[in-house]
Amino acid sequence: MTPLRLFMLLNPAIGLVFATVFVVVWLNQRNRPYVLMMAGASASYALAVTAQIAIPAMPRIGLNTMTSAVLYQLALSLFVEAMLTRVGVVGNRRWLVGISAIILSLVAYFFYVDDSLSTRIYVQNLGAGAMLCFAALRLLAAPVWKPIDRVLFCVVLLTGLHFVPRTVMTMLVDMPAGMITPENFGRSLFYSVLSFALVILALLLCLTFLLAIALDIIDDLRGERNRDSLTPLLNRRGFTEEAERRLETRRGAPASVVFCDIDHFKAINDNHGHSVGDAVIREVGRLIGAESRREDCAARIGGEEFVILLPGLGLDAASGIAERLRGLIAGLSVEWFDGGSVTASFGVAEFGPGESLDEVMERADEKLYRAKRQGRDRVEG
Repeated sequence: MTPLRLFMLLNPAIGLVFATVFVVVWLNQRNRPYVLMMAGASASYALAVTAQIAIPAMPRIGLNTMTSAVLYQLALSLFVEAMLTRVGVVGNRRWLVGISAIILSLVAYFFYVDDSLSTRIYVQNLGAGAMLCFAALRLLAAPVWKPIDRVLFCVVLLTGLHFVPRTVMTMLVDMPAGMITPENFGRSLFYSVLSFALVILALLLCLTFLLAIALDIIDDLRGERNRDSLTPLLNRRGFTEEAERRLETRRGAPASVVFCDIDHFKAINDNHGHSVGDAVIREVGRLIGAESRREDCAARIGGEEFVILLPGLGLDAASGIAERLRGLIAGLSVEWFDGGSVTASFGVAEFGPGESLDEVMERADEKLYRAKRQGRDRVEG
């Protein structure tokens, strides 16, 4: 076996190693289906390279050509679907099936009807580049971008774009030399460069995706640490960290803080029990979370006390948000105690020049207690 063939065997080995790694990760993270998709992509890639090496080239039968082409397309499609599923971009499968069907139809045509190895090379390589560029552009539609997503976008886009110059330049060298034939293909510059490029790209894409999964797991663990146990909101520590991070990018834009406190909560606990009190907290927290915008930051910071950071909103707009929440809380359908009703008081403060988060929260808290003193179930701003 030639050194080039031995080097080519690195590709299925890399694919199988990563397939195993992704399966092990998925067994411990079954809530992440994209990890299993990546295992399938890695295994399909390993099988595609193995088929290309091991299956003899048979004229007019095309077992080598079509088997490896199908497996390469399956690997690419699973990778793209895994990457986009991870960031919450859905509706890609019909596009992937359509693009793959076109590529495989062209490969079959230029083998069985108009046999042309050079055309098949262009179709498969430029098709792979197009699929990866499509994936990178679809990644831009992700609802939330993390730093690792920017890295993944750059890696996938550059990988997709590289297929054009690499394929064209090596083919320009090989075709005049008569190397693009079934007999000479294994000794061509294109095949040598392809073998090396596939090793590098497989490592780069799989390692980047594995890093993204690891960071997702770390983010989830951090989120559990910063998440309130009764509501879908942050706890005090989580609120402080997230609010400070969002305020760093405010750049002079208005922002406000809203404090909310459930009225007569001690009486609810005393008269109806702590389980009912917990249910009231859960309902109010659920309502606040449902009414918050994506850019807002909401938390439960004490027994029955909540806080909301409203980036981009001044005092009047924030007071309007608080008034709407007050009305919604007063209209909650409470089934846990006879004829009971839930109300809440609100304090609203806008950031002044140079004010810190703690200073604005203190002012909002003071206004909250002013609302309590003035009869409760009201907004003070």
